[in-house]
Amino acid sequence: MREHPLRQKLLDEVHARTFSDFNGAGRFIRFVYLTERGDDQAIIDHVNTYLSAQGQDEISASSKFRQSDFGTFRLRIERHTEFVSVSMIEDGKTVKSGLAKNAFDKTQLSYLPFQFIDQMPADLFHAIWLEVGGKPPLRFNQEKAKTMLESRAAPSDMIDDGAAQLVISFDADSNGFSRAVIFNQHMSAARLGRMVQRVVEMETYRFLAMLGFAKAQDSSGKLSKLANSLTNLTRGLSKTIKTGHDDNNPQIDLVKTLTNLSAKVEELYADTLYRMAATKAYREVFEARMAALQLNYLKDFQGIEGFIERRMTPAMQTCEAFSNRLDRVALRIERAGQLLQTQTEMQIQEQNRDLLQSMDKRALAQLRLQQTVEGLSIAALTYYGVGLVHYLAKGLPIEEWGANLDVIKALAVPVVGIFVFAVIRRTRRHITRDTEI
Repeated sequence: MREHPLRQKLLDEVHARTFSDFNGAGRFIRFVYLTERGDDQAIIDHVNTYLSAQGQDEISASSKFRQSDFGTFRLRIERHTEFVSVSMIEDGKTVKSGLAKNAFDKTQLSYLPFQFIDQMPADLFHAIWLEVGGKPPLRFNQEKAKTMLESRAAPSDMIDDGAAQLVISFDADSNGFSRAVIFNQHMSAARLGRMVQRVVEMETYRFLAMLGFAKAQDSSGKLSKLANSLTNLTRGLSKTIKTGHDDNNPQIDLVKTLTNLSAKVEELYADTLYRMAATKAYREVFEARMAALQLNYLKDFQGIEGFIERRMTPAMQTCEAFSNRLDRVALRIERAGQLLQTQTEMQIQEQNRDLLQSMDKRALAQLRLQQTVEGLSIAALTYYGVGLVHYLAKGLPIEEWGANLDVIKALAVPVVGIFVFAVIRRTRRHITRDTEI
């Protein structure tokens, strides 16, 4: 049986980033690095150097996911379209209540390769430190949660139908980590592993989605200038249409300005389109991960969903508003171009009308001149015809016939004139008929 070359790749993709069981207490520490156009080779080379030094197999060029077990912890590498995540996972600890004593303390976790992370040949984009403990400590409230997370806020909810409590900071502590805590009450290892992964991914994609907000803020000024320039151009075009000037210079200036604005809008599209689309995708993943946590309200704590709605939603709405504004400006430019094209066509039609009127006047003048020439031609030909009659008559014995030469010439004038007129009229009719055909 022949198989499509992509079949196995698509089957493997579903299992590329599987969840791992999370036994007891522990921690999940993730470092996120952005990559330029998917070029993550420097990061992978650094990771491979560490893996090789520890006697582990290196990551292949085609591998998108790798998890290596070092006994005391697991190292997890994930390669995505525009970022790479390096995670350290430690579980199997026993904590009945609260967190372990070395929670969020790098100095007490010397067996974790923080030095390897510090030497990473890429700028750190985000760092997430999730601690998994036992049941919530007694009299645990929001102020204690803020102190634990070193955060300005500590929203919290019950997750997985009350099986655990999640507290998250959405902030950065003194070491640059965004802290989160899961107080596990009666969640199984398999279920806990999925919840830990979802919390870490939720925070990862939340931060990635905010890239669009930063881009929208940076580009809003450019978009406002383009919109103002387009407004001025539209006013100028409206004024030109109202005044109806025949001068082509303003029209040419408007075309040049409109072309320049169109090019700048396309440039802004190219600069922001991918980021706005990525922001929408990241936001959807973030919301999907948050929904999968099955959040339930926890008394005396600010809810996670409400916290996000009041803080992240305005940022996402800013991205949507920016995209909509950019679309509207592009549409306005298109309409202005159509209006300018219509105005130009009208001017061309007016010029054609004036040209036809001028041609009609010239044709009428030529007709009158032709009629005048025809009259003169008849008179001249008649004169020469009568002269020929005179010469012919002189050679005849008209005296013997009792005729007078002057009388003959006088009688010849109307005859010759009528003959010449008839010939010229017939010739003109033939020319007119041939022209019409």
